[in-house]
Parts: sequence; C-alpha cells; structure tokens
Amino acid sequence: MARKNKTRYALLGMLTYQPMSGYDMKRMSDHSISHFWNENYGNIYPVLKKMKSESLVTMSKEEREGSPARKVYTITDTGRGEFSKWMAAPPEPGILREELLLQIFFGQWTSPDVIKEKIKAEDKRCKDIITDLEGIRAHLESGTDIREAPKEIRSVFVQGTPYWKHTVEFGLHYYSGIRDWCKETIKCIEENQ
Repeated sequence: MARKNKTRYALLGMLTYQPMSGYDMKRMSDHSISHFWNENYGNIYPVLKKMKSESLVTMSKEEREGSPARKVYTITDTGRGEFSKWMAAPPEPGILREELLLQIFFGQWTSPDVIKEKIKAEDKRCKDIITDLEGIRAHLESGTDIREAPKEIRSVFVQGTPYWKHTVEFGLHYYSGIRDWCKETIKCIEENQ
C-alpha cells in the first residue's frame, strides 16, 4: 500500500496557529518540529498549491514596500476538518531506513575500525542532538525564548503547548537509546577483534 504524503498535515497544523507564508512555515518547522519531522521548500510550495486547489487553504498577497508581495496562507474550515480527521486517525507505522545500519549489516566487508568510527560519529551526533533537545526542554519549562524564534512566527511559540514537551521527551529517550546501542556495539566489536 502506498504511503500518503503527510506534509499537508504538518502545514495544516502550523496554519492552525496563524496565517503564514511558505517561508514562515519553513522557519517554524526549522525552529520547532525539525528534531522529528523535516520539511523543505521543495515539499512545502507544491503541497500548498495542491491544498489551495482542494480548498483546504486560501492564499492572499501582502504587499511589501521594496519587496515582492508575500503569499500568506490561511486554513479554511474544510482544511480544519481535514486536519481534525487526520488527528483522530491512527498514524501510519514508521519504516526504519537507516544507512548506518545498512553499512553495519555489511560490516564484514570492511575493517572493524571503520565500523567503530561510524558508530562513534553516530554517538557524537546523538549527543549533540540531546544537548539541543535539553535546551528546548529548558525553554519550554522556563517560557524564555532561547532559540530566538523569527518574529513572523514568535506568537506561535508564545502560545506554546504542553504537548510540545512530549515530543522533546521522546527525542531525548530516542537519542539516549541510540547512544546506549552505540556503546554496547563498540564494546562488542572490540571484544571480538
């Protein structure tokens, strides 16, 4: 069964906070959901165009002095209905696609030291992400904006929600688990050398 593109729901969800341009949505994505969901301009604009044709969003132009007009999208009642329907439905199970695991699976075709270096790099990457997530958690708990959200979407961050913290906690558990796996795997490789 083909997997359905979920970009539309990420964008509709962002638009439930306030009207935004595609640029604003990308910036909000980068400053909020990027630790578990990635959107890029190549996805955002075609999906906005399709959602507009389906009457899920409207688009208006904001004139700006000295700059091109800014396209601002607003969720419609139909879009809110579509978003609510998606929120009530069970999520599709994720499919793991991890290049590091693919390389480790074929690890017998290189040296154990090469594999260990790959795992150490993954451990460092996860450590850095955990540091970032701990900063986000501190921000959510204190109410201060340590990430300096862009002004166009600052009100979204001011609104905040306790549910945002749950996604951060998931990330902390997830990346801590990968770090545990990294340590165990390196130890096992070293014991078998």
